[in-house]
Amino acid sequence: MKRLCPSTDGRNRLEGAHAGATDAPMPAKPATWEDADLLLRFDELAARDETRKAIDWFRATQLGAESPDVHPITREAREFVYVSRFIELFESMGVLVKFQLLNEELVHERWMIRSIWQFLKPTIERERRTIGSPTLAENFQWLAERNQAWADRRATKGSRKSS
Repeated sequence: MKRLCPSTDGRNRLEGAHAGATDAPMPAKPATWEDADLLLRFDELAARDETRKAIDWFRATQLGAESPDVHPITREAREFVYVSRFIELFESMGVLVKFQLLNEELVHERWMIRSIWQFLKPTIERERRTIGSPTLAENFQWLAERNQAWADRRATKGSRKSS
C-alpha cells in the first residue's frame, strides 16, 4: 500500500511517484495544544544564548538603520555561526510543518521566516554551491516561501477589508 508523502513544493505525492504525479494540496492541520507546546519549545530554543545572539545580529544587521552589505557571509566569518543556527532552527521547523507535526498557521503567526530567508539566501546559495549540496536548507526555503505566500494572502485580505 502506497502512502502520501510531503514533497518540497508543499504538495503530497504517492510514495515512489515521480514529480507531478498525484499532486494534492497539503490539507490544513488544525492547531492543537501539542502544536502550541512545540511552538513554545522553538521559542525556548530561540532564547538560548547562541540563537539569541543570531537573532540580535539579524535585527542589528538587517533591520538596523545601517544595513551593511554583508553577503555572502564566508565560513571564516565569525557571523557564519549565526547562519548555521538559523539553518538548524528553520530546517527543523520546516520538516515538522511539512509532515504536519506542527501547525503551519501558528508558525506563520509567530515567525518572520521569509525575512530571515531573504537575508541569508545569498550565503546559503553560495554554501550550496561550495559544498555541492543543492538541498542544503531546503525545508527552511520551503517554509520561507510558504511564509511569504501566507503574508501575501493576509495583505490581500487586509486591503479588501479597508476598501
